Amino acid sequence: MKILIFSDLHANWEALLALQQAESQPDAILFLGDVVNFGPDPQRCLAWVRTNATAVVRGNHDHAVAFGGSLGVNPALLPIFEPARDFTQSVLSTEDRAWLGNLPLSQTVELDGAIFHLVHAMPSDPLAKRVSLVTARQEDLEAELALLEPRPDVLLVGHTHLPGLRQVGRTVIVNPGSLGQPRNGTPDATYAVWRDGFLQIHHLHYDHDTTQRKLMSLPLDPDVIDRLQEILETGSA
Repeated sequence: MKILIFSDLHANWEALLALQQAESQPDAILFLGDVVNFGPDPQRCLAWVRTNATAVVRGNHDHAVAFGGSLGVNPALLPIFEPARDFTQSVLSTEDRAWLGNLPLSQTVELDGAIFHLVHAMPSDPLAKRVSLVTARQEDLEAELALLEPRPDVLLVGHTHLPGLRQVGRTVIVNPGSLGQPRNGTPDATYAVWRDGFLQIHHLHYDHDTTQRKLMSLPLDPDVIDRLQEILETGSA
C-alpha cells in the first residue's frame, strides 16, 4: 500500500501540482495541516485537499484563517503573517473558512495494518508546540507518545517545516517537512511516503518561480511580498 504524507502546503499550488505528478495514484493521502496562508492559491489548494485527502488535521494557519489570531506563529514572521492571513480570509468563502475551522486537531487512522496518529504540532499542544525531531530529547518524545491511547505505530507531525524521522520505542515519529514553504535551507519541497510498511522522506524540485510571480499580483505591501518570495527562494525563514 502506498500512502502519501505531507504538511504545510501554505496555498502553494505549484508545489502541490509537482507532488501530484511525482506521486500518482496513492492508495491514501494524509495531510498534517496548514492548507492555506502565505501562498497565492488558497482556494485551489483547499479544494484539492478537501476532495482528495483521506485524513486531514487543522494547522495553526488554518485555525487563524478560520478564527483570527496568531496562535503558534513564529513572532519573527508576524509582520508577514497578519496581512497574509487577512488576505486569505478575504478570498475564501464562509463555507471554506468553516471547513478549516471544523478540521480536527488530531486524528487516528488505521491503514495497511498500522495505526497512524496525525497532529499538526505535537499531542500535548496540537497547534503551537515546536519540536525538532533531530534535536529533541528521547524522554520528551516518550512523554508525547504517553498521551496517546492506543499508542500509534506512526506519529505524524508537521508545523516546524523541518523534515525528520525518529524511532521512539516501537513508534516511528515522522515530520515530512513542508511541501509549500520549505525552511530547511533549500527551496525543494519535502514529503513522506509509506510503501508497504517502509517510510521514506523525499525531496521534490518544483517551479517556485511561478509561485513567486503570482505573489506579486496579491494586494499586499511590497515588503511583505518580497519577504514571502525570499522564503521560497532560499528555503529559510
